[in-house]
Amino acid sequence: MWDYFGPDFAFDVVKGVVAGMASIAFQVVAPRTFRAAKQFRARWVTRRAARRAARQARRDVVANDEG
Repeated sequence: MWDYFGPDFAFDVVKGVVAGMASIAFQVVAPRTFRAAKQFRARWVTRRAARRAARQARRDVVANDEG
């Protein structure tokens, strides 16, 4: 009987173990990934705002020099 069910059962056990490990890994990695993405976005927005401010300041200087 095990000759018939053995290979399928072993394959299902291995699939379950791999799926369980992947689930645990995802639960560990996901919060760190989201936190890193949040920090990256915050830095990106800050740099973008600084570039816009610098660009506007250059425009203001050029406009004041022409007048």
